[in-house]
Amino acid sequence: MARFAPVLLVLVLLLPAGANAAACSPLNCSPSQFVLAHGRMLAVRQAIDKPLRVIDLGTGRTLWRLPPGIVQGDTLVHQDGHLLTWYDAASGRRTGDAIVDEIPQFVLVGVSQRGDRAVVARTETRSTTFDVVSRNGGTKTAGLPGNRWSFDALSGQFLYLIQTFRVGYEVRLYDLATDTLQQEPLKDPRDGALIEGAPFARASSPNGRYLFTLYLGGGGGAMIHELDLAAGRAYCIDLPGQGDFGAATTWSLVPDADGSTLWAINPGYGRVVAIDVQAHVVRLHYAFTVRNWSPNAGIAVQAPDGKHIAFTDGQHVWLATPDLARVVEEPPHAVTALGFAPDQGALWVVGERSRVSRLQPLRWR
Repeated sequence: MARFAPVLLVLVLLLPAGANAAACSPLNCSPSQFVLAHGRMLAVRQAIDKPLRVIDLGTGRTLWRLPPGIVQGDTLVHQDGHLLTWYDAASGRRTGDAIVDEIPQFVLVGVSQRGDRAVVARTETRSTTFDVVSRNGGTKTAGLPGNRWSFDALSGQFLYLIQTFRVGYEVRLYDLATDTLQQEPLKDPRDGALIEGAPFARASSPNGRYLFTLYLGGGGGAMIHELDLAAGRAYCIDLPGQGDFGAATTWSLVPDADGSTLWAINPGYGRVVAIDVQAHVVRLHYAFTVRNWSPNAGIAVQAPDGKHIAFTDGQHVWLATPDLARVVEEPPHAVTALGFAPDQGALWVVGERSRVSRLQPLRWR
């Protein structure tokens, strides 16, 4: 998986808020928006430590606000001292609570792919402890030597961890059923296990089976690290484009509703890429030209019909129709979040001062 030369510290300063070059956990690479309730709602936040605002995509109105936390699917888990609280973000309801050790305090670091368990961690000088806490009661503990461990994912009995080294990091698999750490790190069969580069964004397939992480290289290259959480396997897929790190930061990821395809779109390089999730390869790739773009982290959202994708660099909006290899530019617009109305009659845009506006007409219709 060693696809890039090590990224210089100055490049890390360009990462999304809270990101670092050690790993890409929900605490540093989690997205700023989530589509909920099968596309009927949009949840938006400024950062992982900020409240979550849930918007009705039918009307553009704010439905409710939830406390900061980690989101998986329609579930949000919030920590307040020793109390963990589960919320159904699609209804605003509180659905469960659990108590964790407060002194020394465990910190919430992740949520299972089903949303029913939370992972809290305590890092000390010579050890790291992860507690897997169930919403329905019960805790499972995984203790590891050293302090260079961080959470990546939890699916079934397997806890996926990141082990950090001086020049990179590896993905390790811990079996909670047997309390054992798999001896060998996960790796692409075609490559080594060590990952280099800067983690920049992550996305999960709708069914929770796959976790996708975008890594950027100092020379402007990028790759997708695809983690199959059911099979315990990892794959690396290179993305097109080199030579411009600012352009590389505009990549955005959006999985298809059926989980078969991961779309990666980049206005800086002018690329639309479709990755076949099962085959772990690029199955479609075409170029487009834009007049202006900004070196900001990209956001993309797929229309309910699956045939169109809206994406932005925070200052411009484009609409892609992959079947026609076409990209249409909309008028410039400040954007912090995007969401299609369920009937595709409009594209809702969250912009300056968190105002929600209706982008219409949609030129691709």
